[in-house]
Amino acid sequence: MAAIWAMDTLLSRRLVDVGAIDGTHVDLIVALETTSTGVFVITSMLLAVAVIRPWPHRLFQIAAFYAVFSVIQVIANVVAMVSTAHLHGGSGLAGLWDVAAVYGMSVSVFTFVYVLLDVTTPGGAFVWPARDGQVAPTPNVLDYLFISLNVNSTYGPTSEAVMSRRAKLVMSMQVMLAILMLTVLIARAVSATT
Repeated sequence: MAAIWAMDTLLSRRLVDVGAIDGTHVDLIVALETTSTGVFVITSMLLAVAVIRPWPHRLFQIAAFYAVFSVIQVIANVVAMVSTAHLHGGSGLAGLWDVAAVYGMSVSVFTFVYVLLDVTTPGGAFVWPARDGQVAPTPNVLDYLFISLNVNSTYGPTSEAVMSRRAKLVMSMQVMLAILMLTVLIARAVSATT
């Protein structure tokens, strides 16, 4: 959660600092950043309380709220990246760090969304492959990270079967965001080198 919050805050500040966002939009960005920080702090405190007290059902509800909020942040960052792409001409390849940050934020956020979907879906959202004659492995965070990286880069899971319609819908959204990120990356890389 801290990494997601930090990436979002750095991206917002970077857009304002480079002048990609100006005028009344700066006030909107500052308000969104303040709201994001507030949601992060409150959610962190609630999660700490839910972990200390035996409230497992509240833990998932709080985590789901933050996951939805984080997905909204990713969408907002991708939209901001697309809408400010024309302002990055000739900035060199080092100016592509924000695309990498949005990519990393997307992978991180959707990793935890997939964890929540798999844990809260009766029977699981994914079928985990096993070797012949062996029991299917119990997934951990690295397995969900692998799914998220695959969806962001190859536009779908490679070996895991998706059984949940909610997971399919979330994967579709991640694919659309990844295509936008890739488009901006290519356009800005070409612009930076010409």
